[in-house]
Amino acid sequence: MSGQLERVYRGAAARAVPIEVMVELTHHCNFRCGHCYIPDFSTPDRLSTSRTLELLEELAEMGTLVLALSGGELFLRRDWWTIARRARELDFDLHLFSNGSLIGDPEAARLAELDATAQISLYTLDAARFDAFVRRAGAFERVVAGIGHLRARGVRTVLKVPLMTFNYREAEAIARWGGERGCEVRTSPFVTARKDGERSPLAFRVAQEELARELGGPVLGCYDDDRVLEADAPLCAAATRYACITSSGDVMACNILPGADGNVRERSFREVWEGSPWLNRVRALRRRDLGACDTCARYSYCGRCTAQALVEDGDLTGPSSHARERAELIERSAAVERAS
Repeated sequence: MSGQLERVYRGAAARAVPIEVMVELTHHCNFRCGHCYIPDFSTPDRLSTSRTLELLEELAEMGTLVLALSGGELFLRRDWWTIARRARELDFDLHLFSNGSLIGDPEAARLAELDATAQISLYTLDAARFDAFVRRAGAFERVVAGIGHLRARGVRTVLKVPLMTFNYREAEAIARWGGERGCEVRTSPFVTARKDGERSPLAFRVAQEELARELGGPVLGCYDDDRVLEADAPLCAAATRYACITSSGDVMACNILPGADGNVRERSFREVWEGSPWLNRVRALRRRDLGACDTCARYSYCGRCTAQALVEDGDLTGPSSHARERAELIERSAAVERAS
């Protein structure tokens, strides 16, 4: 992150300006990916087109700069183009999160017209394994075709590759494959339980030591700003400079941190953002509120994620067992390095 951008992010977090917002257009999806954090794909009561367009205006007034449209699978909404086009008219840096399977040349041409970024999930280059993971026959072929349409139209394309038990050894091969097609490739070891606490996605989480062996060292946690180590700094972007709005209108601190007590069907985004007791609670959290974590010598490198601590360990301000495992691995690795 450049120094100037870091200053923008810090200033936004300090003043609670939601410069990055994800809007989930639908929870419906044509895939059933094993690691997905969405517990229920059947939510029928989504925001109307008109309310979504009003919401975009409100976000622009609030200072939002980066807008991600996601799902479920956003291309299942017939009005996606109306919404995306208005987002670009409002000059958002627009990103569309998709599985890519419904992108043909017409969709790619429209994304090129918008000068938007497409972020496509790619799990493996093995077609049979891919189809089994998303539980749809022929899915890999359709996703690869979608990526091809995007690149043929010159659309900026990011391939998102969550590192999981069945694909982490493919990371280098996937990076080469994407690079050959002009895509940016982003890998991440972040796999969490579903938002309702259901833990089946964790079966795909790679053991910390195994991942470290494959990648040549421990993988750091969720920190993207050293300032989280300061006593008076926000713990993360959630409810400070980042928000997620679900397809039914709930305003969440982030897309995986459960809890919402305000809905944009009933109030404006500003009213919810500024007045929600839950968002204000998350926003106010500081290191000193974390109990044992506050005085733990590992805090500077454990990479604790508040959402993981709540969803997986049941405590918003308590330790994260996953972060603890990572910290222990880092300590062991450092000890080996010192001894060598």
